[in-house]
Amino acid sequence: MKHEYLECGKIINKRGIGGELKVDCYCDSPSSVFGAKVMYTDKAGKESFDVVSVKEYKGFLYIKLKGVDSAEAADSMRNRLLYISRDEIELSDGKNFIADLIGLDVIDSETGKVYGKIKDIVNFGASDIYVISDGSTEYMLPAVEGVIVETNIDSHVLIKPIPGIFDEAEEIR
Repeated sequence: MKHEYLECGKIINKRGIGGELKVDCYCDSPSSVFGAKVMYTDKAGKESFDVVSVKEYKGFLYIKLKGVDSAEAADSMRNRLLYISRDEIELSDGKNFIADLIGLDVIDSETGKVYGKIKDIVNFGASDIYVISDGSTEYMLPAVEGVIVETNIDSHVLIKPIPGIFDEAEEIR
């Protein structure tokens, strides 16, 4: 299911006395949010703030929102998530939002076997790793060329399983 508002980060602290927010960025790149004009503090988009400025420093975002004008106001927002409308983020060809992948069925491209659903996506440096759950067991599958055959964000991800990840995956086909 496509969400209209996507998590872009978590407010972890304030900066200075003017209400600037220090944000732990959840995006692939902090520059993903540079063009945002409005940010939301709920995933339904009911509480919105116009964006005054966005800067990046040492992997964190420093965001100034209209109406958050004091250290106290910024401090009261600590630990809240920030969301951006999906319309304000440009995706490169072949890229998908993580929120759109969560919950998709993972299916063997040759046998049609359903291995489970994508529960989470993590990244330890080399590539994204899909955490797949069948309800009782979790599997970790690298989201790399040759393993991911097709992604249909409306229903499924087709894969060529790697030996040892799923019990039935005996060899690379």
